[in-house]
Amino acid sequence: MTRVPPGTRLLGSATLVADDPADHARNKPSFYADPVAWLVAETVDRALADCAAAPVPDAAEDTGILVMSATGTRRTMRRIAGSVPRSRVSPLRFAGANPGVLAGLPALRHGLRGPSLLLAAHPDDATPAAFTVIGGWFADGHARHVFLVGLCGSAAGRELCSCLVLTAAGADR
Repeated sequence: MTRVPPGTRLLGSATLVADDPADHARNKPSFYADPVAWLVAETVDRALADCAAAPVPDAAEDTGILVMSATGTRRTMRRIAGSVPRSRVSPLRFAGANPGVLAGLPALRHGLRGPSLLLAAHPDDATPAAFTVIGGWFADGHARHVFLVGLCGSAAGRELCSCLVLTAAGADR
């Protein structure tokens, strides 16, 4: 994912490839999120760190996140489904398996209170819709900055996660 929506400026970016998203997980007994959500969160962290040349202001109120993923939290949902016949399922697992956690976890970690959205489609297919949504967020003043994240699996079973940190082309630096 290297394309930048028309009318936007790229402030930073990051890409991570994971053989096993669980290597990025930071789960604890009182808080669970699907391992791939932790991969998304780490990619967002790195993209934000890449903004050193043009730091993203402390603008949690108007910073949004849009994630594109066709697979979402598939691994955790399968684990939950497999455990149902054997035992009870923890409510924490349900919340952490919700596909929206891919956008929600980074928003929680960074205190983002701008718009958030998960497009349940492969990034290649979802990009035109994502660009339209982001353009609307900028035009309507709902966001000054947006994390645009694409997550997809590879034929080798790896997860590829990319994040762009965007701002409106005319926005102050």
